[in-house]
Amino acid sequence: MRINYYRVLLGFIDIALVNIAFLLAFIVRFEGAVPAFYYNAYRQAALPITFINLSFFYSFGLYKQIWAYASINALVSIIDAVSCGALFSAVYLWVFAGSIIPYSVIMIAALIKLVLVGGSRFAWRVAREKMTGEGHAKKKTALVFGAGNAGESIVREMLRSNGSSEYSPAGFIDDDRAKIGMEIHGIRVLGGRRDIPDLAKKKKIDEVILAIPSASGDVIRDIVNICKRVGIKSKTLPAIYELINGSVSVKQLREINEEDLLKRKPVKFDANEAEKEFKGRVVLVTGAGGSIGSELCRQLARCSPKKIVLLGQGENSIYNIDMELKEIFRDIEIVPVIANIRDREKINKVMNEHRPSVVFHAAAYKHVRMMEKNPDEAYVNNVTGTKNIAEACRESDVEKFVLISTDKAVDPTSVMGQTKRQAEQLVLGLRGTGKTRFIVTRFGNVMNSRGSVIPLFKKQIAEGKPVTVTHPDVVRFFMTIPEAVQLVIRAALMGEGGEIFVLDMGEPVKILDLAREMITLSGLEPGKDIPIKFIGLKPGEKLTENLTAPDEEIFKTSHEKIWKVRQKALAGVYQGVINGY
Repeated sequence: MRINYYRVLLGFIDIALVNIAFLLAFIVRFEGAVPAFYYNAYRQAALPITFINLSFFYSFGLYKQIWAYASINALVSIIDAVSCGALFSAVYLWVFAGSIIPYSVIMIAALIKLVLVGGSRFAWRVAREKMTGEGHAKKKTALVFGAGNAGESIVREMLRSNGSSEYSPAGFIDDDRAKIGMEIHGIRVLGGRRDIPDLAKKKKIDEVILAIPSASGDVIRDIVNICKRVGIKSKTLPAIYELINGSVSVKQLREINEEDLLKRKPVKFDANEAEKEFKGRVVLVTGAGGSIGSELCRQLARCSPKKIVLLGQGENSIYNIDMELKEIFRDIEIVPVIANIRDREKINKVMNEHRPSVVFHAAAYKHVRMMEKNPDEAYVNNVTGTKNIAEACRESDVEKFVLISTDKAVDPTSVMGQTKRQAEQLVLGLRGTGKTRFIVTRFGNVMNSRGSVIPLFKKQIAEGKPVTVTHPDVVRFFMTIPEAVQLVIRAALMGEGGEIFVLDMGEPVKILDLAREMITLSGLEPGKDIPIKFIGLKPGEKLTENLTAPDEEIFKTSHEKIWKVRQKALAGVYQGVINGY
């Protein structure tokens, strides 16, 4: 039998500490003048009392813990073990020793035992940290911006991480002046964001942590600029839409990126309403492997549908989203279908087999420059493909068909924009021709999609090449992919058929400013470390994009970030588009 010398050593230490505690308790109780009678009485009871206490120490796992990593839970175990030991010691003395030893001595001894046993255990951890150099010496000193729920969670985790966290909180900063001077978990609110430079010097700050998931891009941009001037790093928590369960953790901290700088107020999204619409139903998404399509599938899966059909022609992208969803949503039937929307016969077969209730049509060619060089492919895919899907939905009595459109469809100057414009008209022209309610959603660029400039800029910066901007005055609308998808789903819920819903994209972003900010975020200086090169607008590109055309009227809806568009043209125009195919 192998002897565990670590446990044996702890046992001998505890034998000594239990008896020392009782001797000290006598001294405290009788103020140093302890009658010899009591010493003799304890000498007779010492062995069983020691056995009782060590039995409870063993029962509560005090000899199973590695005390170099002692935690709050370990302290609770010590309190429980000492309390039970004191209680049963009192019972023993009352039953077998006739209450010779005063109960007050037992209570005082329990308190002393708690200090001695707890101190001996946590001394292992202190010794380990000193020997290994762990603890506060290696931690990064952080200011936490935001003395709210998220900030409280972050600081609480830092304080309770038993030395494992790389951060030590120096204080909170918050722009709410009423909070300044207040404390959370003993950590004071030291000032607002304007106080960061002074605090960075006084407190020797290493990083500022943005603990406000709902912070706007303007606030984040300001914090980044202040930290850059001072020469300290900044990190942030994911946005609210990225925090699926609403909880935050130090582990979720990440570098600030371009999405944070462009972030707007979070979308108000009623998850219960969406779940009520899709729960137990069959949903089909075309282009399910793309940026928008895959995020649609993720968010729809959270609404507890019976089945999600992932339709796309890209084998690898469909495989990836299929594996992702099956791993997370095990109670939902996920069906990958490799199919081209141009293949009307295959589309009809898929519709008849799966009988979806709702179809989101995200499949499309979206690259303006590529489609200028391949107009025939753009037409066949974006127009004919949409016609195939839409008419198959009508023939299968699909309840709702939602077309994902683009701001390029407004006063189109490109082949891609023209094909999306015709796709919109085609879908609207099918209104009233069957049971299916046809809905169009229109929005601008989404960040980090395959057709966005952001991945291109990232690649150019990483390679040290000039960042290419078409024109110094070009502006575009931007929205995060999750936000756009949330609004598409919300529009689908409110759509009655025949509407164009336009998503509020906020203020347009100057691409030149975006390029400069992305270079700065990379720790480089625009124009010095990374030059910016203007290459001119390509065929089909505009300086500015619009979400509505002159021949369209715009109306408010029940959602502040979704507008309804009504075209002044009559339905006969739409029918003419359909008849032309």
